[in-house]
Amino acid sequence: MSPLEVARDASEDARSICLREYGSAPKVNIYGDPNFTFPYVPTHLHLMVFELVKNSLRAVEERFVDSDKVPPPVRIIVADGLEDVTIKISDEGGGIPRSGLPKIFTYLYSTARNPLDEHSDLDTIDLATVSTLAGYGYGLPISRLYARYFGGDLQIISMEGYGMLQYLSPLFS
Repeated sequence: MSPLEVARDASEDARSICLREYGSAPKVNIYGDPNFTFPYVPTHLHLMVFELVKNSLRAVEERFVDSDKVPPPVRIIVADGLEDVTIKISDEGGGIPRSGLPKIFTYLYSTARNPLDEHSDLDTIDLATVSTLAGYGYGLPISRLYARYFGGDLQIISMEGYGMLQYLSPLFS
Protein backbone atom coordinates (compact mmCIF):
# COMPACT_ATOMS: atom_id res chain seq x y z
CA MET A 1 0.00 0.00 0.00
CA SER A 2 1.29 3.46 -0.89
CA PRO A 3 0.73 5.94 1.96
CA LEU A 4 1.14 8.79 -0.55
CA GLU A 5 -1.72 7.45 -2.68
CA VAL A 6 -3.91 6.98 0.39
CA ALA A 7 -3.07 10.51 1.57
CA ARG A 8 -3.90 11.87 -1.89
CA ASP A 9 -7.26 10.07 -1.99
CA ALA A 10 -8.16 11.08 1.57
CA SER A 11 -7.20 14.70 0.84
CA GLU A 12 -9.31 14.79 -2.31
CA ASP A 13 -12.28 13.40 -0.38
CA ALA A 14 -11.83 15.98 2.39
CA ARG A 15 -11.43 18.81 -0.13
CA SER A 16 -14.64 17.83 -1.91
CA ILE A 17 -16.57 18.08 1.36
CA CYS A 18 -14.93 21.43 2.13
CA LEU A 19 -15.82 22.69 -1.36
CA ARG A 20 -19.43 21.63 -0.86
CA GLU A 21 -19.58 23.25 2.58
CA TYR A 22 -17.75 26.54 1.89
CA GLY A 23 -17.63 26.88 -1.89
CA SER A 24 -13.82 26.74 -1.81
CA ALA A 25 -11.07 24.65 -0.25
CA PRO A 26 -7.39 25.23 0.46
CA LYS A 27 -4.88 23.23 -1.54
CA VAL A 28 -3.21 20.19 -0.02
CA ASN A 29 0.50 19.66 -0.78
CA ILE A 30 1.79 16.12 -0.24
CA TYR A 31 5.49 15.27 0.07
CA GLY A 32 7.26 11.92 0.21
CA ASP A 33 8.59 9.06 -1.89
CA PRO A 34 5.87 8.10 -4.40
CA ASN A 35 7.37 4.61 -4.78
CA PHE A 36 7.32 3.80 -1.06
CA THR A 37 4.88 1.11 0.08
CA PHE A 38 4.31 -0.72 3.35
CA PRO A 39 1.78 -3.21 4.73
CA TYR A 40 -1.14 -1.47 6.43
CA VAL A 41 -4.93 -1.41 6.21
CA PRO A 42 -5.65 1.23 3.54
CA THR A 43 -9.18 2.03 4.76
CA HIS A 44 -7.92 2.70 8.29
CA LEU A 45 -5.13 4.97 7.06
CA HIS A 46 -7.59 6.73 4.75
CA LEU A 47 -9.97 7.41 7.64
CA MET A 48 -7.23 8.83 9.86
CA VAL A 49 -5.71 11.08 7.17
CA PHE A 50 -9.18 12.12 5.96
CA GLU A 51 -10.25 13.25 9.45
CA LEU A 52 -7.02 15.16 10.10
CA VAL A 53 -7.03 16.88 6.70
CA LYS A 54 -10.74 17.68 7.02
CA ASN A 55 -10.09 19.43 10.34
CA SER A 56 -7.17 21.35 8.85
CA LEU A 57 -9.15 22.42 5.80
CA ARG A 58 -12.01 23.69 7.95
CA ALA A 59 -9.64 25.63 10.21
CA VAL A 60 -7.79 27.26 7.31
CA GLU A 61 -11.00 28.01 5.41
CA GLU A 62 -12.66 29.61 8.43
CA ARG A 63 -9.55 31.60 9.34
CA PHE A 64 -9.13 33.06 5.85
CA VAL A 65 -12.79 33.34 4.80
CA ASP A 66 -12.89 37.15 5.16
CA SER A 67 -9.27 37.71 4.16
CA ASP A 68 -7.90 39.05 0.90
CA LYS A 69 -5.03 36.57 1.25
CA VAL A 70 -5.00 33.23 -0.53
CA PRO A 71 -5.44 30.51 2.12
CA PRO A 72 -2.15 28.67 2.69
CA PRO A 73 -2.10 25.00 1.76
CA VAL A 74 -2.38 22.13 4.19
CA ARG A 75 0.87 20.16 4.08
CA ILE A 76 1.28 16.40 4.39
CA ILE A 77 4.69 14.79 4.75
CA VAL A 78 5.07 11.01 4.60
CA ALA A 79 8.42 10.08 6.17
CA ASP A 80 9.52 6.52 5.51
CA GLY A 81 12.14 5.58 8.07
CA LEU A 82 14.02 2.32 8.43
CA GLU A 83 11.82 1.19 11.32
CA ASP A 84 8.62 3.19 11.01
CA VAL A 85 6.50 5.50 8.93
CA THR A 86 5.31 8.88 10.19
CA ILE A 87 2.73 11.11 8.57
CA LYS A 88 2.76 14.78 9.50
CA ILE A 89 -0.18 17.02 8.64
CA SER A 90 0.25 20.74 9.28
CA ASP A 91 -1.87 23.80 8.69
CA GLU A 92 -2.08 27.53 9.32
CA GLY A 93 -5.65 27.47 10.57
CA GLY A 94 -4.97 29.31 13.82
CA GLY A 95 -4.66 26.34 16.19
CA ILE A 96 -6.82 25.89 19.26
CA PRO A 97 -6.41 27.39 22.72
CA ARG A 98 -4.41 25.43 25.29
CA SER A 99 -7.56 25.07 27.39
CA GLY A 100 -9.17 23.03 24.60
CA LEU A 101 -6.30 20.56 24.16
CA PRO A 102 -7.30 18.14 26.96
CA LYS A 103 -10.72 17.74 25.32
CA ILE A 104 -9.77 17.10 21.69
CA PHE A 105 -9.74 13.31 22.05
CA THR A 106 -13.02 13.25 23.97
CA TYR A 107 -15.94 11.80 22.03
CA LEU A 108 -18.58 14.39 21.10
CA TYR A 109 -16.21 17.33 21.75
CA SER A 110 -15.68 19.60 18.77
CA THR A 111 -14.37 23.09 18.18
CA ALA A 112 -17.12 23.42 15.57
CA ARG A 113 -20.76 23.73 16.48
CA ASN A 114 -22.72 20.50 16.24
CA PRO A 115 -24.94 20.73 13.15
CA LEU A 116 -27.67 18.72 14.87
CA ASP A 117 -27.88 21.29 17.70
CA GLU A 118 -29.44 23.74 15.24
CA HIS A 119 -32.46 21.48 14.79
CA SER A 120 -34.91 21.28 17.67
CA ASP A 121 -37.16 18.72 15.98
CA LEU A 122 -35.01 15.78 14.89
CA ASP A 123 -37.91 14.33 12.89
CA THR A 124 -37.82 17.24 10.45
CA ILE A 125 -34.08 17.34 9.72
CA ASP A 126 -33.25 17.66 6.04
CA LEU A 127 -30.00 15.71 5.89
CA ALA A 128 -29.01 17.53 2.72
CA THR A 129 -28.68 20.76 4.72
CA VAL A 130 -26.77 19.29 7.68
CA SER A 131 -23.02 19.90 7.72
CA THR A 132 -20.83 16.92 7.01
CA LEU A 133 -17.53 18.73 7.52
CA ALA A 134 -17.32 19.02 11.29
CA GLY A 135 -19.11 19.25 14.58
CA TYR A 136 -19.81 15.66 15.57
CA GLY A 137 -16.76 15.03 17.76
CA TYR A 138 -15.81 11.58 16.49
CA GLY A 139 -12.97 12.22 14.02
CA LEU A 140 -9.99 12.67 16.34
CA PRO A 141 -10.95 10.05 18.96
CA ILE A 142 -11.61 7.41 16.30
CA SER A 143 -8.42 8.29 14.43
CA ARG A 144 -6.32 7.94 17.58
CA LEU A 145 -8.09 4.67 18.42
CA TYR A 146 -7.25 3.27 14.96
CA ALA A 147 -3.63 4.40 15.24
CA ARG A 148 -3.20 2.86 18.69
CA TYR A 149 -4.92 -0.37 17.69
CA PHE A 150 -2.12 -0.94 15.19
CA GLY A 151 0.67 0.04 17.59
CA GLY A 152 0.95 3.71 16.64
CA ASP A 153 -0.38 6.96 18.02
CA LEU A 154 -1.81 10.30 17.04
CA GLN A 155 -0.19 13.38 18.54
CA ILE A 156 -1.45 16.90 18.04
CA ILE A 157 0.44 20.10 18.76
CA SER A 158 -1.44 23.37 18.63
CA MET A 159 0.31 26.66 18.02
CA GLU A 160 -2.51 29.02 18.96
CA GLY A 161 -2.59 31.95 16.58
CA TYR A 162 -0.79 29.98 13.87
CA GLY A 163 -1.94 26.41 13.27
CA MET A 164 -1.67 22.74 14.09
CA LEU A 165 0.87 19.96 13.72
CA GLN A 166 -0.61 16.46 13.65
CA TYR A 167 1.55 13.34 13.70
CA LEU A 168 0.47 9.80 12.94
CA SER A 169 3.38 7.75 14.23
CA PRO A 170 4.87 5.30 14.33
CA LEU A 171 3.22 3.32 11.62
CA PHE A 172 5.52 0.32 11.39
CA SER A 173 6.97 -0.61 8.04
